[in-house]
This record gives sequence, structure tokens and C-alpha cells, in this order.
Amino acid sequence: MKVYVHNIAKGLIQVDPKNTDDYQQNAKDYIQKLDKLELKLNAQLAQIPASQRKVITPHDAFGYFARDFNVTFLAPQGTSTGSEASAADVATLIKQIRHDNVNAVFMENIADNRLIEQISRETGVKVGGKLYSDALSSADDPAATYLQMMQYNVDTIVNALHK
Repeated sequence: MKVYVHNIAKGLIQVDPKNTDDYQQNAKDYIQKLDKLELKLNAQLAQIPASQRKVITPHDAFGYFARDFNVTFLAPQGTSTGSEASAADVATLIKQIRHDNVNAVFMENIADNRLIEQISRETGVKVGGKLYSDALSSADDPAATYLQMMQYNVDTIVNALHK
């Protein structure tokens, strides 16, 4: 995200150089917010043993989150919400959920969640809530900004995986 902040500031400065100081300060302030949030989110996730940080979602949309926060994401579908999971993929995922004692599966705000509901019924694992992946929420909902989305997702994951 920090790369995006720098690139946005750089682009704004190119088209509006008279406000360079403002753009640089805003970028610096936002990066500080990102750093502070990252520390907080890591502390929250540390409450869950690394071996239990397994999250099942409809499609594979959390690569950066997995990398940055040491959480394993598993999904019956690939990165596209338009692809269909095969019966073999779903069966393999169900076996892995049972083998790894996964505590919860999660819905996504932009995905068809019927398969997650089916996996929940099949495994007896609870639906831990809805995560925001490739789109923010409306202004009245809990993930209207990137910072809010990250906090909401971590709160949802920690609450569901906490035994």
C-alpha cells in the first residue's frame, strides 16, 4: 500500500506542483497511519497461534494479506470470482479443513458465498463472518476506507478464530 501512496503523491505533484508540500505531507501522514495500523493488526493476530491462522474464503483474493500478516488463506476457487471450483478441489479443501481443524470459514463481500455455506454445512465449521476483499464497503458500512477495511477484516478473523 505504501508504494501506492508514494505513486499517488508523485502523480499529483506532477500535475499540480504548486501543492507539492501538501501532497508530500499527506503521503507522510498516511504512511504513518499505515505503519501504526500494521503494528496493531500484527498484535491482534498474534493472539491466534500461527498454526490456527487458517482462513477459508470463496476465492483466492488475499495474497498480500497472507504474506504481510502470516495468515494462510485457502479457497476452492482461484483468483477470479468467475471461475468455478471443481468437485475434486472442494473435496480436497474439505479434507484439509478437517485435517487442520480449521475453526471458521469466511464469506466475501463480492463473491457468491453459496459454496462457503455448503462447505460450512459439510464440515460443521462455523461461518466466521464476511471479509472485504476486492472492493470497499459503502460509506455507511464498516469498510469504507482501506484502513477501516483492514481493521474490520482482522477483527473478523481474530473474533472467529479465537477459541
